[in-house]
This record gives sequence, C-alpha cells and structure tokens, in this order.
Amino acid sequence: MINDIFRVFGEQTGEILFEIIKECMDDYLYIFDLQNNIFEISQSAVERFNISKNVLTDAANEVMKVVYEEDRRMLAKHLADICEGRENVHNLHYRWLDKEGMPVWINCRGIVIIDQQGKAEYLIGCLNETGNKRRADNVTGLLGGSEFLAYLRAQKEPITKGFFMHIGIDDFGAINSSRGADYGNYILKSVAGCMKECLSDKQRIYHLVADQYVIVDLEASSAEDAVALKEKITDKLRNFIVAENYEAIFSISIGVIDAATFCEGAEECRKKFEFALKQAKSMGKNGFYIFDQDDYEDFLRQGRIIATLRNAIVNHYDGFEVYYQPIVDCQSEQLIGAEALMRFSMITEEGREFVSPMEFIPLLEETGLIIPAGRYILNEAAAMCCEMQKYIPDFRMNVNVSYVQILQGDVERDILDAIQKYSLQPECLCVEMTESGFMDMTPSFCKFRKTLDKNGIPFVIDDFGTGYSNLHCIRDMNPSYVKMDRDFTAKAMNSDRDYELYKNIISMVHSISVRICAEGIEEKEWFLKMKEMKVDYLQGYYFGRPCGKKQFLQQYASGINVK
Repeated sequence: MINDIFRVFGEQTGEILFEIIKECMDDYLYIFDLQNNIFEISQSAVERFNISKNVLTDAANEVMKVVYEEDRRMLAKHLADICEGRENVHNLHYRWLDKEGMPVWINCRGIVIIDQQGKAEYLIGCLNETGNKRRADNVTGLLGGSEFLAYLRAQKEPITKGFFMHIGIDDFGAINSSRGADYGNYILKSVAGCMKECLSDKQRIYHLVADQYVIVDLEASSAEDAVALKEKITDKLRNFIVAENYEAIFSISIGVIDAATFCEGAEECRKKFEFALKQAKSMGKNGFYIFDQDDYEDFLRQGRIIATLRNAIVNHYDGFEVYYQPIVDCQSEQLIGAEALMRFSMITEEGREFVSPMEFIPLLEETGLIIPAGRYILNEAAAMCCEMQKYIPDFRMNVNVSYVQILQGDVERDILDAIQKYSLQPECLCVEMTESGFMDMTPSFCKFRKTLDKNGIPFVIDDFGTGYSNLHCIRDMNPSYVKMDRDFTAKAMNSDRDYELYKNIISMVHSISVRICAEGIEEKEWFLKMKEMKVDYLQGYYFGRPCGKKQFLQQYASGINVK
C-alpha cells in the first residue's frame, strides 16, 4: 500500500500527506524544521491560537510568543536538548495563548528526525488541547459547540438567511441545588428532547454549556419563523412540566440573531449571540429577544464607559468632577448648604463628552466602582464644605450614598474619616439616599444608620414622592429631613389636585417632626407657594444650577440673593 501511495503522489508524497492528514484530524499537526528554523502547523491553529499565520519563518522567536510566559523556559530547554542530541522524543504539557490572550493547556507530542550527519533535522508531531471541549454531550445526547461551529464552517455558500436561537434554562441552578445533580441532568435531557420534537428536518440543535442550547435554522426567511418555533417549544415544555406533576417548574429564555451574522466572523457572531440571550434573561423569566443593532450599540457603549470609568479611577480620578447646587432656608432666604453632585466626562473621537449621571452612575453601581468613586466625591465635598465655612460658618454639605457602598464597602468609615480629615462638625455632612436604596431594613443598612445616629451625622431621604413613598418609610428611617422629588414639585405647581396632595404630605411629615426640602424650584411663584406651605429648605434652578467648585465659590461665598 505504501508503494501504491508513492506511485500516485510521486516525489511530493510527504508534503501532500501532511496537507491531507491535517485536514482530517481535530488535533493540530505540525512540522518543525530545526535546522532552517521554520515551523508549519495546521491552519485551524491560526483560528484558535495567538499566531498570525500557519508558517513561521523565525520559529525560535515566533513560537515562543504564543507560549504562556511561565512555560517558555521549560520549552526552550527541551528544544535545546533535542538540537544537541540529548532528547529524541517530544512530549510536553504546557500552555499556549488563545486569541484572547488566555492560556490554554496543550499536550505537544512529536518525534525527532535525524539527518545523515546524526543531527536533529525535523520535529514532527501533533498538538492537542488537554482541556478541549467535548464534541458531544452524553447527558442530553446532543452534539456540542465545536460541532455547531464545524457545521457552519462546512457550508459551501455564504450564509444569507436563517437564525440562531440561543436558549438558556432560567434558574437552572435552583433545580440542581434543591433536587440534586441527577435530577438536574434529567431536566437537561428532557428539555433537549422537548426541543428536538419541535424541530423540522432543516433545523438542528446543539448543547453548548451547562443549561444552554442553540438551535440552527439556515432556511428561515423571517423573524416570525423564530417566534413560531419559540411558541411550539414553550408549549411543549409546559406540557412536560404538567406531566411531571410540577416537580420542577421552570422556564426558558431565548435570544435570536440572524444566522448571516456568522459571516462577520466567529468571534463577532459569538459576542452578538451571547448578548441576545443576556438581553432575553434581563427581561425576567421566559424572556424572548430578537437581536437589535441599536441595543447592541448601547451595550458596547456601556462597555466603553465602564472601561473609561475604571481607567479614570486608576489615573487619579481624571474625568471625574464635583458640581455643587445651593440649598436655601425657605423662611430666612439664606444659603445654608449645597448638594455635591458627581459628574463625569470622557475623551472620544469627537472630543470630550460629558456623560449623563443617569447613564454612568448605574454602571458604577453595577461594577462596584461606585465605592472608590464615591470615596473620592465624599472627600472633595468635605474639602469644599471646609472651604465654604470660611465664609458661611454653619455651611452644610449633602453627599449622596449608594446602597452598593453600604453593602460592599465601608462607607461609614469613609464618612467619619472625611469629617476628621477636614475638621468638620458631624452635623455639617449630610448623607442622602433615594428610597430605592433602602427598601428593606437589611442588617448592612441598619448598621449604617446606627453609625450615623451614633455620630450625629444627618440622614436625608432623597426623591420622596416616587417609588414606595409613605410615612411608614419615614418612621422607620427617622431622617433629619426628606427631599420632595423635583417632578412631584413640578406637578404640584401645575395641578390643583397635586398641589393639595403635596400640601397634605408636608403637613403629615411635619406632624412627625421631620423637615422638608422641596427640590425643583424653578420660578419665583413656586418659591412663594413653598413659603406659604412652610417648607423648610429649597433647592432648584431658581436659586442656582449645579456648577464647579470655582464658580460656586465666586457666586455663593458671600451668601445668596433670592430674586
């Protein structure tokens, strides 16, 4: 047989066989020409690892670049032993870097070919991932993610229609923890079976990881086809749950993307694929989401903002700034303090962009970056309070605190440290929180409130009049005062019905010895009405817009002139 192969392929047999074999195996076949320093590996390795091409002409350096740094010395020593005749077999476990720069464990094996002078000429062998993903899943009986990609890559024509449906079981971890892994596996297998029964001959299903699946349809012409399939699957699963006597009640969330997205590249497709399911799950259980490019652009923007926020914090809070808005005593019409407001800007291709607090503050909370950012704002505000007290001795500064700072940080200590550092009286630094930040009297929040009370630090409920506003909330929190939401104030100034409600709330809050600050005062008439209702403090554009430290000092160091 060997002679027959040589007769068919002629003198180029070795090279031709290499090309044939490397296309027929999952491992990465390689030839290392040791004397000419040339390394050739299967083209599929270029798609997987951090190398730019499959033939490297400066192998000694180029191969080392893809090897994980901690393993380079070991490999270099082994190759030196091969070249010097001390080793004639290559069999090492070490790590290569993938396209994301992450280390991947491999087993690299090979044999050394000796030339006529007895020197090592070639190292020939294969490289395989020791932690490689399984091609199939024995639990669900489905092929895995690698076969999903192989199916797409095997298409003879570019994919122009159809959809990928990314499916995840909602709260699958709860099933595993309450019923055990065996029952969890039963659910995985049953869900796979239910979905398979809903598929046409032109549709395929694969098991990705854990509780996630993908359905591929390369023939569908509209989103309605995906909607129809989703309805069939959810109906089938409902029937399964009933047949199981409700032993496990669960739902699935589904994200759908256009199959033609694969033509943008496997990595870009993966990102949009994962995004679609994430969006579906964010809707709550049984979510269904069809990919929208505008949503994806918003998602990418959030990622850019988060990266910029993190970089700004590392670089001494470059891009962060504190603005201050005056707070006025309603009856005396005198400036008594200010609210410190966080602002952030970032450099973009168009120049410096000021990012809305409504956009960046939730991202700070989501990532936990609100803890260092909040500490920075707190110290800046305390320093400003100290500065303003040179002109207005009883000046007070209000600082907003997030529930994340309470749950994950040590914000009580930060507040006390700021008071001590700038020699402030505790009552001069007021802590504001929105109602949504403390809907439950959690142990962390109770500890926080106890520390404030113990040290005489005022606590203020912000945005009262929204969400779950009620006197029960005020009684439990026992604030120094509450701030009426600016939108609630505007409605009261433009509606008799809302005005009466506003006035009655003020009376009730006063009846339990809690003061009121009205936010959103924009006109003189509003100011006069607040005075009639005996509101305690006022804040709004009528008295001044938020501004930076320098401008605030220039405008308000000598007090305020009510128009």
